[in-house]
Amino acid sequence: MEGQQNIIVVGLVKREVDGLGVSAKRREVPGHSAVVIEEVIRGGPADHTGMVQPGDTIVAVNGQDIEGLSYQEATKVIRDIEPGKPVELVLRGPKWFHTYLETVRLSTGETKTVRVTRPNGPIGALTLLIQRMRGNTFDKRAIRKLENRGDIPLNNRGVTNGDVIKSIPSGTIASGCPVTGHRAATVGPSRTRRPVRLKNWLNERRINDNLHSKANDLNPCNDGRCLGPLMRPRPFTAPGYFRPKEEVLEQAKKFIFEYYASLKSSDAGERDRRWRDVQVQVEEKGVYHLTYDELLYGAKMSWRNAPRCIGRIQWSKLQLFDARDVTTARGMFEAICRHIKWCTNGGNIRSAITVFPPRTDGRHDYKVWNGQFLKYAAYQLPDGSILGDPINLEFTEVCQALGWKGEGTRFDLLPMVLSANGEDPEWFELPRDIVMEVNITHPKYDWFEELGIKWYCVPAVSNMLFDCGGLEFSAAPFSGWYMGTEVGRDLCDENRLNITEAVGKRMGLDVARNSSLWKDAVFVEVNIAVLHSFQRNNTTIMDHHTASETFMKHLENEQRLRGGCPSDWVWIVPPMSASLTEVFHQEMANYHVRPSFEYQEDAWLLHLWRKKPEHPVLLKYAYDENPKRKYRLKEVALAVKFAAVLMKKALNKRVKTTILYATETGKSESFASSTLTIFKHAFDAKMMCMDEYDITNLEKEELVIVVTSTFGNGDPPDNGEAFGQALLHMRHPPGSDKKRSGSVRRVSSISKASYRRQQKLLRQLRDGGALGKVRYGVFALGSRAYPHFCAFGHAIDTLFESLGAERIHPVGEGDELCGQEESFRAWAKGAFKSACERYDVGHDVNMEEAHASLLGSDFSWAPGKFRVLQTKGLPETDILEGLSKLHRRTVVSSTVISRTQLQAPESSRQTCLVQLETHGAQELRYVPGDHVAVFPANEDRLVQAILDRVEKGTNPDAVIQIEALQEKKIGAGLVKSWTPHDRLPACSLRTALSRYLDVTTPPSPQLLLYLAMHATSSRERAELEALGKGGLRYEDWKFEAAPTLPEVLQHYPSLQVPPALLLSQLPVLQQRYYSISSSPHMYPGQIHATVAVVKYRTRGGQGPEHSGVCSNWLNTIKSNESVPCFIRTAKNFHLPENSSLPVLMVGPGTGIAPLRSFWQQRQVDIKAGTASGHPPGDMTLVFGCRQSRVDHIYKEETAQAMRDGALTDLYIALSREPGTTKTYVQDIIRQHIPKKVLDLVLKDGGHIYVCGDVTMATDVGETVQRILVEHGGMSVARAEDFINNMKDNNRYHEDIFGVTLKTHEVEDAARKRSPSFISLSEENTSL
Repeated sequence: MEGQQNIIVVGLVKREVDGLGVSAKRREVPGHSAVVIEEVIRGGPADHTGMVQPGDTIVAVNGQDIEGLSYQEATKVIRDIEPGKPVELVLRGPKWFHTYLETVRLSTGETKTVRVTRPNGPIGALTLLIQRMRGNTFDKRAIRKLENRGDIPLNNRGVTNGDVIKSIPSGTIASGCPVTGHRAATVGPSRTRRPVRLKNWLNERRINDNLHSKANDLNPCNDGRCLGPLMRPRPFTAPGYFRPKEEVLEQAKKFIFEYYASLKSSDAGERDRRWRDVQVQVEEKGVYHLTYDELLYGAKMSWRNAPRCIGRIQWSKLQLFDARDVTTARGMFEAICRHIKWCTNGGNIRSAITVFPPRTDGRHDYKVWNGQFLKYAAYQLPDGSILGDPINLEFTEVCQALGWKGEGTRFDLLPMVLSANGEDPEWFELPRDIVMEVNITHPKYDWFEELGIKWYCVPAVSNMLFDCGGLEFSAAPFSGWYMGTEVGRDLCDENRLNITEAVGKRMGLDVARNSSLWKDAVFVEVNIAVLHSFQRNNTTIMDHHTASETFMKHLENEQRLRGGCPSDWVWIVPPMSASLTEVFHQEMANYHVRPSFEYQEDAWLLHLWRKKPEHPVLLKYAYDENPKRKYRLKEVALAVKFAAVLMKKALNKRVKTTILYATETGKSESFASSTLTIFKHAFDAKMMCMDEYDITNLEKEELVIVVTSTFGNGDPPDNGEAFGQALLHMRHPPGSDKKRSGSVRRVSSISKASYRRQQKLLRQLRDGGALGKVRYGVFALGSRAYPHFCAFGHAIDTLFESLGAERIHPVGEGDELCGQEESFRAWAKGAFKSACERYDVGHDVNMEEAHASLLGSDFSWAPGKFRVLQTKGLPETDILEGLSKLHRRTVVSSTVISRTQLQAPESSRQTCLVQLETHGAQELRYVPGDHVAVFPANEDRLVQAILDRVEKGTNPDAVIQIEALQEKKIGAGLVKSWTPHDRLPACSLRTALSRYLDVTTPPSPQLLLYLAMHATSSRERAELEALGKGGLRYEDWKFEAAPTLPEVLQHYPSLQVPPALLLSQLPVLQQRYYSISSSPHMYPGQIHATVAVVKYRTRGGQGPEHSGVCSNWLNTIKSNESVPCFIRTAKNFHLPENSSLPVLMVGPGTGIAPLRSFWQQRQVDIKAGTASGHPPGDMTLVFGCRQSRVDHIYKEETAQAMRDGALTDLYIALSREPGTTKTYVQDIIRQHIPKKVLDLVLKDGGHIYVCGDVTMATDVGETVQRILVEHGGMSVARAEDFINNMKDNNRYHEDIFGVTLKTHEVEDAARKRSPSFISLSEENTSL
């Protein structure tokens, strides 16, 4: 029997009247007739087990196999069993279904284990669809009665085919709490509960709790677990649930009798008359009306029975506001205002409850959507941090979706959101004059007031359900007064205001080590501040020691009056100095007694909308009931046919694959396109840019491939930032993230974290997450010239993995300095193979053909595939419009005001200050620290050199359009047609080569292969084809010669290039970024850029001179000429909002560029007196150059800034000064200002700004780390983590630009580190 499928063993007792409680029918199967259960009789023995369902086949009865018997013989075996005798049925579940057990809780508080049958595969699903439409269900029929009573599943124990399920024998005791021994439920008759003996371990006193014998069976604990510490251990009732009359009467009788028993003078006759009146009302309406005195008694008893409240000694003084006559949200709001006003009482806080109408049918509830009357809003800022109280972020979004707009401050009071009589919610702004708040100050620390912390005085819980006498009051807000540690936690908890670290630093504590107990010290001082502030304002508050003493007195009273007190030790014990309070040492019994307050699900998650909301936030939370309807036979037939068609399509459908890319230069987009081509061989693939992707679809994806570059020092590309932010928010949900003050731009803290931090991240999320059903792969592009190589790609990989997604292939890395194309092709082949194996697809795919597709795409080059047409009458597109279209962003014009050479004439290098006029363009507004992106033009001589080698007959100045020959499926075959290839705007070939296309970057291997097709010399063709294969030969050629396209054409004279090849295959000329060197307040309407003019020779100085495209263009452009540009915000390189914080700025050479904007802004602030109300903090500049007479740029300006007080200290590092030792900026920091640096980072909360090339930035970071070790007493690992934390918290800022004058040595180092270079070198050596 154990080997058979879907076998269930059920024990029951045959009864005299209804037998086993089932009706059976004959079903013919091969070889015999089966006895199949047709109907389960309500209330019968089979129904009571919860294990028997229609469609089951009876296999054996009391050990006798009946499958081999005829139908008459088999049914006779069952009929011959005497009534009152136990029966064991062996049942087989329906074919195409599987079975598992599910424990449900009845609304009476009992639990019951039932059997559930679910479809196993598409045939079972189709069968279930047909049965449901006919009104028959296998999966819900046996427990439908339970569902109508609002029963809720607690846990599933899945059972696969082949397992045997045995029901719980009638009369056995279900599991109980392993701590208290309290039983969760009984399947058979309940047992008398014994007293619980409780001991006080401080004074050895013992008491017996007898009250628990009256408790309701709502404890979810069992013999193997205790769920008492859970925030909400009992499940919520479903939306639309309403108690049946029987249950209302049962609880009403118990309550009415208890109420009259509490009236010492009442007689039984009056009680019985009241009880009969209640019965009549319930029979007519399903509910009844509580008198005011009954309601008051119930409210007080609910507080008295609340096991988690430490302040219950005041339960008898609770004030009741009866608002059961309210019918509108406006009426609810007025009642709430009255409640707040009465309770506040000028600071002498009083406890009260306001009760709104009870639940009548589950669809006309009254709800207060706020968790408390008074709560502070939370706003998600662009950098990922949260302003306000993070725990309220979700509710704040709901309020905003409803139309509320906060002021955007840290302490915005949220509106009251109310729904009356089941109507859609309305929001109301609370009058400020009824809300009392206290500014938090400290009796000893004057600076505490500067934190700007305040808190409200009346804690009013408003979203709990009041359960009284069988009635459920879904809106019954109640309030008392604060215990000091409650406010202290609100201020210090990591998921709340989280002021702990800020206070610790102000106190001068060692916040770097947990062993210093700085958190404990802070929590004590914050609680002292809270108590001091409330008491100074004559506002009621209680310290936790006094509260503990009052609870022990309450426990003593309750033991004397009631014989017990339900108490949740986990909640009663204060969160501070726990063992110093007596409650810590007191054993407690936790159980559930009515009347009571019950947790409810957040209203916006369960509200049944009358009018479907339009706002996406409300739609996200909207509850869907999936209302049922009756179907006609024709509809059933059509549904079956449609389901069959869908099923066939689903079985044949390919796995959906989404390829996402983010790019700055277009390279990632090109690689993503190649990835799309190969994946289309076996997958249903599509490609999208990250900024065009709807992040809400990510959880539904099957396979996601990410191809992304990294910009600068670990930053995401502009079109990938929003996607990265969204992943971070998924990883750190609003209201629960820990100290997320940074944004996705601090990806180095994710992708390049230390091993310890990586492991902690993975341990926390090893059990899955939001992307648990998603599989993914990542190819990351970057440059080893930067310390955070491929950081954004690795960050995306880490975030996907941490959110539960499954990686199908290791992360690929492509270094732009060495072997990027080769690395990509190898990764793409491997990723495609891994994906095919993971999904078991692609068996009929020609892998060689698929791999070959990486070398070509729909728009890859082939002779005859593209053509160029001269347009007639079509004007050339304006440059600004063309650049905007090409780069998909708004590009505006600035004009050159002047250009000033900053280095001495005898210098071998050039640095110029370029001043641009913005003409008031809003798109060019900026703040100090931002970047300006400039779109340059290629040199005329280079453009002409290419035009000279273009195929004869081409007019370089005619406006042209490029078309591609594409295949389209129509009817019975393929048709080829010319379609516009809108890669470039309408322009001439000359303009395209000058303004839109990159002609100076060394041609890629792919482009070399395309050029080889047009070489008439066989030798040149063979050489170009060899280079086009990539590998070490190509890398050596690229490294040594770094050839431009004109140089390649010069080296291979037989080449005659078709203009269509250039227009369709050359990479796009990208913008160049410069740190803005000016303050918009000192130079309104201007942008200044400090530009190092790049010139170098290849081949060890023997090759042709190369010039930087943009720097050379800016160095030669004339005044009043247009410079296309846009502003890129450098979110992590701005001055601190608090100008009183000290600042250390390090910038050798042109690294001084953004620092100039900082001191200029400080000069303006000092003169205007607007330095945020505080004296400006120290601003120290460490500048480096070669010789003071030659390249000490901005020497006069820094001297003036010193005189103005903007710069407090200035240090100059000279690396080539005659007669002096070679000194760099890191030497200055280490030798001259280590104490200043240490105080700045550890004591003063200061900021460090580093701008310059990669090598310098790395050296400065290592120097600061060394200072923390040598002068701060930190270990190396701790110092590294400290600097990483500074970066994460936006206190250590880096603006690192690409290599310029050190290009050759950096590329050489990168090649030696490159995995592709190493593997190729070793391979050649072994040969």
